Amino acid sequence: MIVNRALGAVLCLGSVAAAGMTAVPAQAEAWHAGCRVAAAKPYVSVDGKIRAAGSRAGCVDNARFRVRIVKSRPGPDRVVKSGSKVVRNARVTVALTCVNGAYYSVVTDYRGHVSRSKPVRLDCDIPTTVPTATSSPRPSGTPSTIPTTTPSTTPSTTPSTTPSTTPSTTPSTAPAPSAPTPAAPSASPTSGSAVGTAIENEVVRLTNVERAKAGCGPLKHDARLRAAAYAHSADMSAKNYFDHTSKDGRSFADRITAASYTWRAAAENIAKGYGTAQAVVQGWMNSPGHRQNILNCTYTDIGVGYVAAGGPYWTQDFGRQ
Repeated sequence: MIVNRALGAVLCLGSVAAAGMTAVPAQAEAWHAGCRVAAAKPYVSVDGKIRAAGSRAGCVDNARFRVRIVKSRPGPDRVVKSGSKVVRNARVTVALTCVNGAYYSVVTDYRGHVSRSKPVRLDCDIPTTVPTATSSPRPSGTPSTIPTTTPSTTPSTTPSTTPSTTPSTTPSTAPAPSAPTPAAPSASPTSGSAVGTAIENEVVRLTNVERAKAGCGPLKHDARLRAAAYAHSADMSAKNYFDHTSKDGRSFADRITAASYTWRAAAENIAKGYGTAQAVVQGWMNSPGHRQNILNCTYTDIGVGYVAAGGPYWTQDFGRQ
């Protein structure tokens, strides 16, 4: 934890909320520069099972590593199998009875690392050989100010770079029914954008100003990412928590996917307590991890969600399709 006495802000890494403190940034991405996760394409084994594996390598800490098999279908895709294990560096496999269809796998380690395989159509009558895992890391950002891609006056952002503070333990995912997603505020957006409110679009503008200084292209405010970001800020506000993992156990990757955003790379910053767009962006930029998410030229889209009640709560979701 970092306490900036001059700013009166508390910075945390990972998904830890500092009760009673203001300005808590959190990020969701790389806790160690060499830590990587990789998802392998699902395949049909000789025993007639659909199997998918994920691997975690180069990591220095233990984390809950989850492997999901997702079935592609019209409308929202559906997780048909999920399994997890607390590991440092290992390979985890899950399996289910084969049913013809298109599937892909998603792996997360609750330290912000995410990878998703390409979808593959499986025929249960023709077993295939086990494919090699293809790493498609998805930064979930875990910066030192702790933006979880959602900073706030006391941002709790969680950028993808290695946080300067010691990361906290893996948060438990005590499932609880998720509250209905509040309707987005009706405030008018700036710059003629049809997505988001004025304050959310100011965060987008300030983020793009910083990216321009680093030679990165501007991010587009995507309606799907904005919906995921706003829903998470609203959920944290309604249920009084501060974490990248929702009370119902979903990761930011799950929320982005549920919003119908098909991503190849993604990250999230969160923050709490920052009163203005300028303050929260500055808080993230002062945190190496969150800053890395903002200045990652890989990303092309962004979604910003701001909810004032109990925070304010801020969420930034980054993506590339």
